[in-house]
Amino acid sequence: MKVYIWDMDETLILLKSLINGTYAEAFKGAKDVQKGIEIGKTWENYILQVCDDYFFYEQIENSNKPFLDSLIQYDDGQDLADYDFGEDGFGALSDDINKRKLAYRHRAIADKYKKGLRNVLDEEMLKELDSLYSMTDSYTDRWFSSDNNDR
Repeated sequence: MKVYIWDMDETLILLKSLINGTYAEAFKGAKDVQKGIEIGKTWENYILQVCDDYFFYEQIENSNKPFLDSLIQYDDGQDLADYDFGEDGFGALSDDINKRKLAYRHRAIADKYKKGLRNVLDEEMLKELDSLYSMTDSYTDRWFSSDNNDR
């Protein structure tokens, strides 16, 4: 088993500095500002797309539960293979029924984490993300891969 420890603060700072152009500006003309902004916005779009398409972001963003097991007591273990998350009427957490529906989403998210993104995303998106990773790594003088020799 591999455990990756990643400094999320640094990653978010890099992403924000790409999006607002301050990363490139710090290089005083040595970096193409527009290219950096484009890379940052592309990451932002992919992150939102993955969160929405695979992790129910739009549905659960206002639920404010601190971790995936926070509603485990509401999960009855129903098989989710054919469960239609888009048509189950999930809404505010005002009753046990919606808490159970959120627990289902949390379990589905946890299952996707266990599988890993390479086993969840389609081949086309993986190629696009790999390409974006390489482009970003090149643009940032290997910031992503600087301490990533084991992947």
